[in-house]
Amino acid sequence: MYFSINSKVNLKIREFIHSNINTNLLLQEEEILIKCKDKKLILYSNNNFTESKLVFSEEIKYKKQGEVVLGSKTLLSILESLKHQEEIEFQKVENSLIKVSSEKFECNLISLVKKFLLVEENLVIPENSKKITLEFEFLNLINNRFKDFYKNLGSNLQKNTVYNTINFKKNKSYSEINVLVTDSYRILFASFSFSDILDEEFQFNLHTEILSCIILLFKDKFENKKLNFYIKGDSLLVNSEGLIFRTKLNSSNYPNLSNLFKQEEQLSFTINKNLLISAIDRNLLLAEQNLNITSYKVLEDNLVLEYRDSSRGFTKEEIKVIKHKGENIHFSLNSLFLKQLLKNISDDEIIFNISEAYKPIVLFGKNEGINFKQIILPLKYS
Repeated sequence: MYFSINSKVNLKIREFIHSNINTNLLLQEEEILIKCKDKKLILYSNNNFTESKLVFSEEIKYKKQGEVVLGSKTLLSILESLKHQEEIEFQKVENSLIKVSSEKFECNLISLVKKFLLVEENLVIPENSKKITLEFEFLNLINNRFKDFYKNLGSNLQKNTVYNTINFKKNKSYSEINVLVTDSYRILFASFSFSDILDEEFQFNLHTEILSCIILLFKDKFENKKLNFYIKGDSLLVNSEGLIFRTKLNSSNYPNLSNLFKQEEQLSFTINKNLLISAIDRNLLLAEQNLNITSYKVLEDNLVLEYRDSSRGFTKEEIKVIKHKGENIHFSLNSLFLKQLLKNISDDEIIFNISEAYKPIVLFGKNEGINFKQIILPLKYS
């Protein structure tokens, strides 16, 4: 085996390896199959949760066919250190060594034994699968808006729970796609309408880390600004020219949380986001770790924040609300959870809709509320 790559191919390979490492469920070193065949360079990875294949043809210098299995993290480190090099050569030499060289640098890697899982010919579109076409811009927008939230959920995919997934749902005869993610204390909800989407229902639960991997892998690959998803059973496959990605889905029934956003509010108030975030920071100056429960009172045109600690004292601050409708109300929230939701909203003015003191509180930006809304659960605390 003998081939060379340029810096552009180096970047694509690093992104390919990085996406697979991020979704690795195995404890041992993940491996990658590299194959030169029919004047093509093929990279294949299977970590028992995600499976992907990347193919290059015109962008490489093909010299001799062959194949090798290398450790993913080791290869990623070498490629990262050589990212500014114009050309990197890979050559299989005697004693199963792989020589990686560029200018005056040379590294000889010991090839690994090929595992049964590393068979890239099995990665094909399954027969009788459901094809769902989604706009890349829509997926990227969802990922950008949701990623900071689900990063806080933890990155352990072994927690195979519905609360570690993003739910995509479309009802039959409707043009809307609804997207939900929750940690059981907070809910993020997005709803977008598409005039050209098929009149067919679908629903699937995608693990939170996987959406970011799809965006990373296919950002330079999608054609006509759309991606085709093929779903069969608990498997989802995404296909584009030269790149195939397959992952496991969570087959659990996702709770019907979207109805919570339809509750009729009895009280509504609008407040400046930055003022509220600053007030939360000051309010928690006395708080110990994991004790971030703040009392909130809406009194006429003011929002009053109070935090009390039996050993440290208490803080209190009033901030002006921009608009207030309904009666006065008192509720308690985990302020760190609220702060994370506030930062997730791009608008300067935030609207809070409340039905009752202990019912879910809906909050959204003044302008973006048509597409994005969030829920936080109040606490019974005084």
